[in-house]
Amino acid sequence: MKFSTRQDIEAPAEYVFDRLSDFDVLERQAMRRGLSVQRKSAKDVTGVGATWVLQVPFRGKMRDLEAQVVEFERPSHLNVDAKSGGLEMFITLELLPLSPKRTRLIVGYDVKPQTLSARILVQSIKFAKTTLQKRFTKRVAKFCDYLETQYEAQA
Repeated sequence: MKFSTRQDIEAPAEYVFDRLSDFDVLERQAMRRGLSVQRKSAKDVTGVGATWVLQVPFRGKMRDLEAQVVEFERPSHLNVDAKSGGLEMFITLELLPLSPKRTRLIVGYDVKPQTLSARILVQSIKFAKTTLQKRFTKRVAKFCDYLETQYEAQA
């Protein structure tokens, strides 16, 4: 099952990529939202190979999730693969410079079940796909607004 969205951000691609790959800040934001985040890789690894173990709430239970950066090409794209139980997830962040101070962020999130119970779970989630897509788009838009605000404040 795939989710995707695109947002235009009033900031240069390099700035946006730097914020998307500032893993220390992203870890702190996740912890503020109640997630348990532990980095498995060394703190100085910021590209391919950066790995985390997270505990995320899903359907009323905390689930273990392991995420790893598999592609890291500044300032054009960043790919993260994650696994949780019988699910594999692929997150793709692509940046397209539209002008020197405007960037299009394309976010893709793909979930693939690997076990029978995961297939049943994904099938049940498909019924709510429209609602989940709207929520996903709204969350990405909110993050992009935050990036624009931060860029404007520093400029």
